[in-house]
Amino acid sequence: MGSPVFKTGGAALRHDAVGSTPMRSRQSRHCHGGTVGRCTVPDMAELDQQKRARLPNSAFAYVDSKGQRRLPLNDASHVRNALARFDQTRFEDRAARDRARKRLLAAAKKYGIVPVGFFAGQLRVQDHQAVAGRLVVELGRIDGPAALEARLRDALSDPTLDALHWSDATGRYLNSDGHAVDLPGPLAGRAVTLVERHGRPMTALVHDPSTLTETDLVASVTAAIRLAMENERLQAAIDVETRDARSLPTGPVTFLMTDIEDSTGLIDRLGDGYAGLLAEVRGIQRTAVRRAGGREIDARADDYFAVFVQPLAALDCALAIQRRLRRRSWPDGGEVRLRLGLHHGRPTLTNMGYVGLAVHATARVCAAGHGGQILLSRAVHDAVLDVRPARVRFRRLGTFQLRGLRRADILYQVDAPGLPTDFPAPRATMVVEATT
Repeated sequence: MGSPVFKTGGAALRHDAVGSTPMRSRQSRHCHGGTVGRCTVPDMAELDQQKRARLPNSAFAYVDSKGQRRLPLNDASHVRNALARFDQTRFEDRAARDRARKRLLAAAKKYGIVPVGFFAGQLRVQDHQAVAGRLVVELGRIDGPAALEARLRDALSDPTLDALHWSDATGRYLNSDGHAVDLPGPLAGRAVTLVERHGRPMTALVHDPSTLTETDLVASVTAAIRLAMENERLQAAIDVETRDARSLPTGPVTFLMTDIEDSTGLIDRLGDGYAGLLAEVRGIQRTAVRRAGGREIDARADDYFAVFVQPLAALDCALAIQRRLRRRSWPDGGEVRLRLGLHHGRPTLTNMGYVGLAVHATARVCAAGHGGQILLSRAVHDAVLDVRPARVRFRRLGTFQLRGLRRADILYQVDAPGLPTDFPAPRATMVVEATT
């Protein structure tokens, strides 16, 4: 039998206890005598339909807006049963829940019942709400899969928790480093909580089986994760939709341009799957640009174009894109490699966007490179030479005549930890420099 699926809004929230006793079999939720959670409810007199119909509304802890009456309070045994079932009852809103709780506590006092277990359950609910509230705030500031995973580990006090994200391109879950991983099997001694969006995979939490054992906590945590992921996607969509040329920076700027190497070969190999791969590449690019303070200018076919006010921010973005792509797992064990070029200049901004030699020069610098490589024009090199990140080096490749440009330019390769350094010569005509 499959694991239970809980619905909240448009997301399916599934909790699978892998290698452990299923959540619902550990705690029985039936309350007609016997055990409820860790509370024992004595046998109570059967309340048939006729007797129930004769009871006034005041004999029930909860009457919803449609007149459906729940949690009868007509005698001590039913009050005990209502105390045990309270946390499993769906209320229309928090106000309704509070009113029902007050009625229930008043009835318990009337019959001399001290609801210790009920208070413990309410404290657990409040703790779950506090965890969920903290997660909503903290996950609203996530800056990557690794940060999401770290904050979930801290909030849920589970240092072993892994947050995996579904990749449409690979058809598998990826870890925070972008590597494809399998969900643990039934003998692994781990639990898996799945977050889905409209029936499609979104995120999987692999954790200690004791971390998420309460239905309310599962729902709260997964709702917070879904909200954080939706906010990330929404922000990316907003950034794309607000590419108003009038709001783009003017004056000296640094352009970043990328192109997918051998995109034709990828399309031939992946067919319709190339669309999912391109979407994931775009997501990596847009996230890196936004976090570095840049602006997307255009994303057409395999090309991507962005602008930055600060040259160093453009360099940081370029490094982030290439490193992320290199760590990512791709379909059929393949590899996605971007040519990436940076150029600094003073273009003209029109209602249609940027025009001028700076735009063309950026495209030519990018085209001269190879997949996985970052090339800089001399203007960018000179602007960031003294402020470049630690352990980042610029290798002078020579002077090249870039197609369509009258003046030759010096090209530099960025050498940095985590990136390849051996590439063929740039795809441009080298100019023999005069010696003195």
